[in-house]
Amino acid sequence: MDVFFGPHKDAVHVIDKSSLEIVKTLRPVPGKTAAHVEFDRYGRYALLSLWDMEGALIVYDAATLKEVKRLPMRKPSGKYNVYNKIHLSSGTSH
Repeated sequence: MDVFFGPHKDAVHVIDKSSLEIVKTLRPVPGKTAAHVEFDRYGRYALLSLWDMEGALIVYDAATLKEVKRLPMRKPSGKYNVYNKIHLSSGTSH
């Protein structure tokens, strides 16, 4: 879950679905907005936007939460998991 606004805009919280507790907080670049977390088609990777003019699309291993790759971009924002949007979310934006 991203925070997006306010003093903690650089935080992305990992929430345990059973307890609804925050179990980990990722801060890819302190002070820069981290947002738009989505999983890839197979749930293996989490894709996160570093929403800044000198930003990036950051790929995390969904099981370990370790950063796999960082692709430099200007204010990346969007729906990265096109497969799920087309096949699993009929009539919704998520």
